[in-house]
Formats: sequence, C-alpha cells, structure tokens
Amino acid sequence: MTRFLIKAFIIISVLSQPGILMAESPDNTPKQENKWMIEVRNFKHSFLIKETGMNEEQSAQFIPLYSEMEDKIYQANREARDLEQNITRSQNEPLEDEYYHVATALSQVKNKEAEIENFYFEKFSGILTKKQMFLLKRAENRFAIEMLNHNKRSRSSK
Repeated sequence: MTRFLIKAFIIISVLSQPGILMAESPDNTPKQENKWMIEVRNFKHSFLIKETGMNEEQSAQFIPLYSEMEDKIYQANREARDLEQNITRSQNEPLEDEYYHVATALSQVKNKEAEIENFYFEKFSGILTKKQMFLLKRAENRFAIEMLNHNKRSRSSK
C-alpha cells in the first residue's frame, strides 16, 4: 500500500497539478472516488501545514480554500484533456482548425492554473503570515521533489 501511495504522490507531483487528486463523476462534477486519492490529498495537506507551521485556526481556514483551488485547477486540466481525447478518439479526421483549437486550449492550461493560483494566493494571504506564504510555495515544491526522490529510491531498490 505504501508503494502505491508513493507512486500516486509522484504521478501527482510530476504532473504538477494539485487538482489531479479528484476523480470525475459521469455528470462532470468533481468527486473523490478513490480512497488513495483522499489519502494522497490528506497527506499533502498535512505536509503543507507542517512545513508552513500553521496553527489549528489557520489550517481550518486554509485547507478548504486550498482544496477548492485544487479542484478548480483539476477542472481546468480536465477540460483540456477532454478536448485532446475527443480529437484523438475522433472517428473522422479532425479539421486543421479543430487541431488548432485543441492545441491552443492545451497551451493555455498553465495560464489558467496561474490565474487560479494567483486568485487563491490573495485569499491565503488573509490567513497566513508573509513568511508562511513563502514557506507554502517552498513546501509545494519540496513535496514534489521529495516524492520524485522517493520514487527514484524505491525503483533502485527493486
């Protein structure tokens, strides 16, 4: 189970999409369907709280907002991936304009992510100290690096 969790962390971190932790229901509503996804998300949240030194009051305000941000980032990525899959799975040869539309959507995902993060950055600044804001960004990066390093170590031990 631990190996599985670590691999999940790595996949999430490598894709650098905090919202990857959400599964989607048939009606396109984000919904957590897998227990391990919940565990990964909780582990990441605990890691961020620890690394930033948030107190209970701060974490109680921060985590719902951070989860909301993750969900919105996930949704932005999901929409772009859906477009990509639609064009890839199309029975008919897509038109050049369709390829361009999808390529544009895929290239703009990072911009959408940045907009979402900037929006929530302002909200987080009302909860966290300036130092904690810095530590949050550093903790997000450290989380990704540690998960990658852990995966590398686990692969070399096989």
